[in-house]
Amino acid sequence: MIVVLDASTLINLHNGGVLAQVLSLPGRSFQVSPEVRRESRTVANEIQVAVERGDIEWVDDTAIAATEFEDALAFWELGPGETECILAAKALGCVVACDDGAARRVIAQEIGASRMTGTVGLLRETVVAGYLTATEAFTAYLQMKRLGGFLPHLALADFQP
Repeated sequence: MIVVLDASTLINLHNGGVLAQVLSLPGRSFQVSPEVRRESRTVANEIQVAVERGDIEWVDDTAIAATEFEDALAFWELGPGETECILAAKALGCVVACDDGAARRVIAQEIGASRMTGTVGLLRETVVAGYLTATEAFTAYLQMKRLGGFLPHLALADFQP
């Protein structure tokens, strides 16, 4: 399954030091859109390295018409990155990883909650896959919160498989 990563999730995972583990999840391939790349300046080098390793691919933004993007940008009143992620997921029939509350409401409405995840969901998947322990995932989550990540209040038990 393809997961289109939004800037919020990319930055959180990087800040928690767990981006490489998440990108290793079996059965998942990850993509980043051009707008998210622009919005993710603080992790631009990590994105480029992941692309060169083959852990991330670029979203084919030619699948999104410019008029469709402009219309969605105005209608949904989201940022360009969130808008492009949602449109890419619609076009590709895939999942969006996003932590922005307003964008998550649009994702649920436009493509369904079953095609949405975020930082916490990906951390949990990484624990289930055995790439992180629950303690490591919780420690990463706390680091993300310390560095400004807008994530729900969770406890260690929330990361237990």
